Amino acid sequence: MGDLILNSTKNSPAVEGVIATQKLNITGNSFPENAQKFYSSIAAWVVGLPTSFNSIEINCDINYMASSSLISFLDLLKSCEAKFGAENCVLNWNFESDDDDAEKTGDDFSKIVTMKINLLPY
Repeated sequence: MGDLILNSTKNSPAVEGVIATQKLNITGNSFPENAQKFYSSIAAWVVGLPTSFNSIEINCDINYMASSSLISFLDLLKSCEAKFGAENCVLNWNFESDDDDAEKTGDDFSKIVTMKINLLPY
């Protein structure tokens, strides 16, 4: 298994899964035509990581996320928790300091999943 690299498109974010650092970076806008297919491919990469991996750090800087992407992204977070245990997962949710919707989205995730979520305005 290798690193996961998905280049951004006008509708989907860039995704970089780096095995050496056990990090998953997602950056850009997220309103792909088929959000479930897009995020399930990322979840499949996470699930396929070697059993010797015991944690994952997810770094997100998403400017816009459609409602279908929200649901699929949440499924990705749940896949991470199932693979590593919630105590071994961290989501760094980066957002513009004046973007109340993005902040609320990160806060909503923290009410649904049990992994540690850092809300990081910039």
